[in-house]
Amino acid sequence: MTTHRSSAWKLALIPTLIVLFLAIYPQINIWSVQGGEWQGAYVVSNYDEVAYSAYVNSLIAGKSRRNDPFIGKDDLPYESLYSIQVIPAYSIAIPARLLGFSASTAFIILNFLIPIFASLAIFAFIRDVTNDDLLSSVGVLAVLCLGAAIAFQGELQHMILGNYLCDFFPFLRRYQPGFAFPIFFVFCLFIWRSFTAEKNKSGLVYAILSGLTIVVLVFSYFFLWTAAIAWLASLTLLWLIARKEDRSKTLTRAGIAGLFGILAIIPYFLLLSNRTQNTDDIQLLIYTRMPNLFELPEVVGILIVVGIIYLVRKGKLKLNSPEVLMTLSIALTPLLLFNQQVITRRSLQPVHYEIFIANYLLLIAILLFARLIKQSVSSESFFALNYRRVLIYVGVAAAIWGFIESSATAKRNAGFEKLRDDAIPALVYLRDQEASEPKTSDASTVISTNLMVADYIPSVTTLRPLWNPHTNSAGGVNHDENLELFYKYLYFAGFDEKDLAKAIDDRLFEVMAALFGGGRALPSLTSESRPITKAEVETEIKKYTDFQKKFDRKIAAYPALSYIIVPTKAEPNFSNLDRWYQRDEGKTFGVFKVYQLTQKGAAQSDETPAPPR
Repeated sequence: MTTHRSSAWKLALIPTLIVLFLAIYPQINIWSVQGGEWQGAYVVSNYDEVAYSAYVNSLIAGKSRRNDPFIGKDDLPYESLYSIQVIPAYSIAIPARLLGFSASTAFIILNFLIPIFASLAIFAFIRDVTNDDLLSSVGVLAVLCLGAAIAFQGELQHMILGNYLCDFFPFLRRYQPGFAFPIFFVFCLFIWRSFTAEKNKSGLVYAILSGLTIVVLVFSYFFLWTAAIAWLASLTLLWLIARKEDRSKTLTRAGIAGLFGILAIIPYFLLLSNRTQNTDDIQLLIYTRMPNLFELPEVVGILIVVGIIYLVRKGKLKLNSPEVLMTLSIALTPLLLFNQQVITRRSLQPVHYEIFIANYLLLIAILLFARLIKQSVSSESFFALNYRRVLIYVGVAAAIWGFIESSATAKRNAGFEKLRDDAIPALVYLRDQEASEPKTSDASTVISTNLMVADYIPSVTTLRPLWNPHTNSAGGVNHDENLELFYKYLYFAGFDEKDLAKAIDDRLFEVMAALFGGGRALPSLTSESRPITKAEVETEIKKYTDFQKKFDRKIAAYPALSYIIVPTKAEPNFSNLDRWYQRDEGKTFGVFKVYQLTQKGAAQSDETPAPPR
């Protein structure tokens, strides 16, 4: 079943190239659609990617670590999750700045690098545990192509329910968890080598290396470093129980890795203590000790544990086998992840475990369990005789499903990606205008009547969007402040209460989240979500109506608008904007037009606003 190491890496090349092609296919699609008209936009595969590219763009532009690109503030006195989980951002921004790349170009490069490193890391980890080249090769395809489906996300959920929380391949979300995702499996590999090393020196070296990787994970992505700690605790406990003869070296090697983790977690929590209350509210942190025992990764993981115990009791497997202990530890990790709140009393959007790591761990556990079954049955049994054929079928099926995920995403989102790319010339113009203007403490403010373009503004410029769907994501504004900015956005963009009512009726997430919070707009994010009632909807519409009636010069003046971006073929109703601002003749950039705005004088601004339409 095994081959020489050089031949093994040839087997790693095949799934790596397949995963790479599937990962970049949506980007290839937009290149094909735009042709020579492509303006440089990267394909956004996940809702929050534009928030991460905005922060990277601010660092490329020389902003401080504690900046908030969504409200145009620099050197803030508090920390955000962007400023704390900072290793990926700087690892991307520094090379980009040195090479003169934009945030969009950097994210396109990431789309090539992440699938390559993820594939190689998973291949190396599975191969080290099983010494089975074919299983490792197939494992790359199964784990990375089926990750969304096993979490009942992506195209599978879309086919059955018509919706989804997470599209495409979750591990590819740039830069969280994408940047640190391969590092997680490198950490697993180092721990495995540390625990199984016969020479003490090698075991200690790998323990130190695993400790260094966990430091990187701590300052990269919360859901990955906590998963790494949970898995390490699971493996260590099992190893101590089943391999009594190794207790001393197990405690030493796990202790070294754990010490590095503690040394990283202490400053992490010191930084976290300087966050705003807004951060907890936005991240939907809840306090509970209620166990959660029925998530799919937990259920399947427990079934694997039961299966292994059965085979051990039948004498088919040895409990103290390193491969058995590794499989058990991975199968048990989801149970720890979804129930850590029983001890910590804190639950933070556990669905992120389900779609960004527990699903991938579950698939690896299934593969390792299949290998254990192969070892436990007779070489003449049907399973043993057809093992290689079954693996090849699984690999082919995973690749086919991966193409379904990738092509469906590309087709469904092609129009949105084209629109975002078409907006680049207008945004580059604003960036150039900004560079030529005198530096001030506050960034100039721009409004786009298209929400997608509004969300993309800080990824290309360091201008402040008046409001976009990520305005409050760094904790710079609370719910009420975000809501007022949202109302201003609606007002200046020419949307009346009827437009707002239609957006609510259509369950437009950006609007629902602004009005009611992300947890209620998307109930799967938190277990404490309450349904939105008709009375609450009517109340919010009335609030906006009242806001329009009381709108005055003071409200219009802050933040003062400098530009507005509108579609050339469907310009909005400018009556509200023109009451308070003077537009120039405008500049056209393809399907978008940019007007520079000048605030009108007090005499003009004091005129009584017209009643809302």
